[in-house]
Amino acid sequence: MLMPYLGYAGRDGVWLRGRVLEDEGVVSAPHTTSAVHNLWLTFKRYETDEIPGAKVEWAGLGGSGHLVCDDGGYFEVRHPEQVAGETPWVPLHLNLVHAPGYPPVGLAGEGLVRVVSPSARFVVVSDIDDTIVHTGASEIIKHWRIVTANSPESRVAFPGVAEFYRALARGSAGPETNPIFYVSSSPWNLFDLYDRFMTLRGIPRGPMLLRNLSGDGLDWVLRRHNGHKMRMIEKLLNAYPDLPFILIGDSGQDDTAIYLDVAKRFPGRILSVHIHDLRKAEGHTRIGADFDAIRALGIPATLSGTLIEAAILGERLGIVEPGTEATVREAVGGLDTGAGQAGHEVGTG
Repeated sequence: MLMPYLGYAGRDGVWLRGRVLEDEGVVSAPHTTSAVHNLWLTFKRYETDEIPGAKVEWAGLGGSGHLVCDDGGYFEVRHPEQVAGETPWVPLHLNLVHAPGYPPVGLAGEGLVRVVSPSARFVVVSDIDDTIVHTGASEIIKHWRIVTANSPESRVAFPGVAEFYRALARGSAGPETNPIFYVSSSPWNLFDLYDRFMTLRGIPRGPMLLRNLSGDGLDWVLRRHNGHKMRMIEKLLNAYPDLPFILIGDSGQDDTAIYLDVAKRFPGRILSVHIHDLRKAEGHTRIGADFDAIRALGIPATLSGTLIEAAILGERLGIVEPGTEATVREAVGGLDTGAGQAGHEVGTG
C-alpha cells in the first residue's frame, strides 16, 4: 500500500511525506459497531507491517526524483521549487516501483500539496484531539476507549468547529484562501482516520504534522510529547514568514503553555489564540496563568468551553465574516457554556 499524506509548499519549497505498508484492510475497513472487530482493527492499525527499503518515484511541481523508504516505511519528498497560485491543492505523482521481498510492483498514487494563496491573510494551526474531535486525550483510560472506535463515522466533532474553521479558511480567493494545518502528538497511523473524519464533518482539509510511534510504541500512550508540537509550529512559522498565525488548542494537555512559548519566541507573529477549556469546575491554575500571560503579551485570546467566544472575537478583529457568531452559536445550541461559567474568559490583550 502506497499511502501519501498531505504536503505543503512554503518558503523552502515543497514537502510531502508518505509511507509504504502491507495493506491489511484497515484503511478501507467499513464502519462497524462491533467492539471486538474495532479492537482488532485498532490493533492492526498500530501493528503495521512497514516495508523498509521500498523505492518510490515522484514527479510534479517542476521536479522529479527517486526515494528509498526508511526503517519505518516512511519517505519524504523535499523539493526547493517555490509554488504559488490561487489553486489550493496541486498533485504530486507517486509510483511505488520496488518493494523488497515482494513481486514486482507498479503501484501508482497521488499526493496533494497545499499551496497558500497570495490572498491569504493568516495561517491557522489547530490541535486535533479534544480540540476538534472528542478523544479524552488527557485521560488515558477514556482515551483508549474512544480510540478503539476505529471508523471516522463513530467519532464526534465538537459543535461549532466546522462552522468556525470554514469561516477562518474563507477569503477573497474562495473557501480555502487561508490555510489550516493540524499539528498533533497523535501518530501517523491515524492520518487516514482523521482525514476522512474531517471530510465527513465538513471541517476544512489541511496538512497534518503528526508523529512517528516511538521504538517502544508508548510515547503517544504516555503522552511523552518531547517538544513535537513546538517544533512543528516553528517549522510552519518559518515556512510562512510573512503571515501571522492563529493558534487553536485545548486545556487538556500542554497547548496553552506551548502557545505561550511560541508567542514569546516569535513576537508579533501570533494574531490570536483560542483554547477549548476542558477543565473541571475547580480548574487548573497553571493553565489560567499561561492564558493570562498570553493576553499580557497583547495577543487577543479566548478560553472557553465552546467556540462562540472565538467567533465573537474573530468578528471583532475582522478575521471572519459578520454572522459567524450566529452560525457558530446555532451549531453549539444548548451546549453553550455561556458567560460566567467555569473556564469562560475572553481577552483582547
